[in-house]
Parts: sequence; structure tokens; C-alpha cells
Amino acid sequence: MLPCFCVMRMSSIRKGSIGEMKVTIDLLLRGYNVYTPVVDDKGIDLIVSNGDLFRKVQCKSHSNYFSTSVEVNMRGCDRADVVAVPIKPINRVCYIESGASDRAVNIAIAESISGQKLKRRWWEDYLEFPW
Repeated sequence: MLPCFCVMRMSSIRKGSIGEMKVTIDLLLRGYNVYTPVVDDKGIDLIVSNGDLFRKVQCKSHSNYFSTSVEVNMRGCDRADVVAVPIKPINRVCYIESGASDRAVNIAIAESISGQKLKRRWWEDYLEFPW
């Protein structure tokens, strides 16, 4: 029998779980306390505490490996304080304050093909966790 070198196609639930784990690891490495809800039916994936304050976090995964930016759909994030987005190509987590936009946030991860520079927000702008 020949060995199989194919990659298993991941379900959206599996991708979401991996994204939540990446966000959890990033927050733990920053020294924050991270709690997971027993039931995730209100759009809150994690509760984060710095010892004094608590923030509700929703994690958003994506599958953009070959794009110059990641668009984060902010609809349905109104119950969360922060939206966390693990950015695969750069292996970093970006944090967006939930009230930052009512529709979408575009995070640039590479120079655009058209060379656009104005009004372009880079991934480095979203590295700090918003308290």
C-alpha cells in the first residue's frame, strides 16, 4: 500500500477550536488569566482577566493564506468586548475592540498588489489586548 501524503480537510468547528487555542496560548503567555465558558451559545469564547478587570472575547478564525489582508466580519460580535483573530501567515494574534466597527475590519498583513498605502491598518496596530 502506498503512503498517503494528503492533508485532511478540516471542519469549521475544528478550525475554530484551533484558533481559540492559539488565542488562549497568546493570552496566557502575556500573563492574563483565561477562562472558557461551559456553554458557548452567546458568542463568547473566552473570558480574560488581568486580575482586576474581565473582558469577554470572541475568536474569529479565517482561511486566508495567500491574501495581503484579512477581513474580519464584526457582525454578531456585539456581546463581546474584544474580537481576537489569529493571523495564520504571520503566526500572530490580533485584537480588535468590539465597538471599533459595526461591519468589518480589514487587517493588512502584506503590501497590497495595487500598492495602496493610505487608510491601510496593519497587523502591528492590533497586537495589544484592549483593556
